[in-house]
Parts: sequence; structure tokens; C-alpha cells
Amino acid sequence: MPFAFLIFLSGCGQSSTKKEAAADSTANGSASTTGLPDTLCFRQVVGRDSTILHLVIKGSTVTGELSVLPFEKDRARGSVEGTLTNHQIQAVWQRSGEGVTQPYEVVFTMKGDAVTWREGERIEKNGKWVLKNPEQGYEYVLMKADCQ
Repeated sequence: MPFAFLIFLSGCGQSSTKKEAAADSTANGSASTTGLPDTLCFRQVVGRDSTILHLVIKGSTVTGELSVLPFEKDRARGSVEGTLTNHQIQAVWQRSGEGVTQPYEVVFTMKGDAVTWREGERIEKNGKWVLKNPEQGYEYVLMKADCQ
């Protein structure tokens, strides 16, 4: 698994020594020994719809930006902040779309060269929008991409 994770990190402009340390530490869910953040980018294109995820991982802290860009529909963008543990990122996405910003709870799962998460019917709970049924709905699958 660490080798697959090393390949996973290869496209983001880090030196090989930093990639190896980051791959080992990220795979274990612990802090990077270099102390430098790792930048990862992912993309999904379905027809003319695009979804882009940019993550900066420093130890177990994750920040970034998520953009859901459907063609001819309302777009949603916003910052992501969360915690990485065992290939999962528990995060809050400050989703801005249709003139409104709302906190969405999102669980990203890192699988090799991809990151996945589910989207579906949401309900408000403790000030955040959470999935009503986390096992159902549409599963986004974004593949690693070059960071631009």
C-alpha cells in the first residue's frame, strides 16, 4: 500500500524524499516527518460537468478548496477544513452556491489515486448540513490530477 500511495503523491511537485516521507506518514494517518504540507489535487469530469478538489495536508490537518461545477446549473464552491485519520478526511465544506454559504459535513475517503465521497439528501443537524443517509446517494470519484 505505501508504494501505491507514493505513486498517488507523485504529480504534485514535491521532491522524491518529501513524497516518500509524506506517503509513509499520510498512509499511517500521522504527521509528516518533514513538517512541510503536501498538496494534492483531484478532478472528475462527467460530460460537461467538472468537480475539482485541492487539498493541503500537514500532518493530520487538511485544508483546501472544493468546486462542483455542473454545466448550465448552479455551481458550488468553498473552503474545506478537516482531519485525516486512516485514509479518511472528516471535513466541513463551506459550500457557497446560489447566493448562500452553508457548512456541509463531508467525509472524503482516499483510495489509491482517487478520493471519493457521497452526496445526497441532507438535513440540518447542529448547525451543519449532514447526509440523511450516508450510505446512499451519488458517489463522487475524483482521480488525482496535476495541481495548477
